[in-house]
Amino acid sequence: MISIILSPSSVEYMKYLREIAQHYDVFIVEVPDVEGVRRYLNGEIDFDQLLYEIEYFDVNYARVFYGVLKELNKGGIEVIPIDPYGLISMKIRIKAITGGLSSISISNEEVYIAYMETKIAEAYRGYNSALFRRSFDDSVRWVIKYARLDTERIKFKSELRARELTKVLGAFRGRDILIHADHYNEILVEYLGSKLMCRPSVMRLNDVVSKRLGIRTLHHPGLVLTHNYLYGITMDENKEYLLGAQALIYTILKMKVLGGADKDLLGDRAILIDNTLIRFAYNLSLSEARKLFHTLMEIPKGIFRVKLRRT
Repeated sequence: MISIILSPSSVEYMKYLREIAQHYDVFIVEVPDVEGVRRYLNGEIDFDQLLYEIEYFDVNYARVFYGVLKELNKGGIEVIPIDPYGLISMKIRIKAITGGLSSISISNEEVYIAYMETKIAEAYRGYNSALFRRSFDDSVRWVIKYARLDTERIKFKSELRARELTKVLGAFRGRDILIHADHYNEILVEYLGSKLMCRPSVMRLNDVVSKRLGIRTLHHPGLVLTHNYLYGITMDENKEYLLGAQALIYTILKMKVLGGADKDLLGDRAILIDNTLIRFAYNLSLSEARKLFHTLMEIPKGIFRVKLRRT
């Protein structure tokens, strides 16, 4: 049996990911297959040493996520890292740092990935610059541009991973296999299904957890915007701009409310708070989002506090 689990890259979901993955024989994770990862999973190096071998956007999330993988591996689950896009991206950065990057020394795939990562980095810098200048309209435009670029990256990333997965899945015939993917990369289901000539079963961890907690499943505006581009869902300019504005407000609010909190300690409460922020963002009109943006940009850091108490 082959299943795909689409999981948000957030600490508070990791206990549920572990709970599901432990019922499978093989867990194929969206992680570059580098020596450091394999050595960490086998207990040969600690997490601080692993940080020299991997790329990460949130060290706390990386610590919990890789800790879950190590625990599963120790418990007898075969953890297999497969992320060809991430692996190529890391190699490109190493070549650039060591001075070995040239148009002659890299493949067509590497050229495209280098181009995509450069454009996305430019969009990220543009977004941060707009925030620094407190420009609502420029910030929204950069959110939209980033989502469009990320859509192309997700398509290529999912295609590369689907190719790689089809090469290895035959070796696990007769075993229960769980394939992990970020919830942004849902199109992997379509790509892999077309290569296998059958559609794998799909679990959306956000849906599973929402049902467990008795709340309505909500996908934040940035995810919806990206998925609309991925699946060619038509949006007029007003709808697109409003989603971009709501995504901007949601991102700022989440950072102010949960950015400094220990989400591992908060656990399910972090999911409930996040769900509330999403609902709030969707209820904003464009004019309300604009006004709130300027208000939020004036609020001192640390004014939002989430109280933590062990229960």
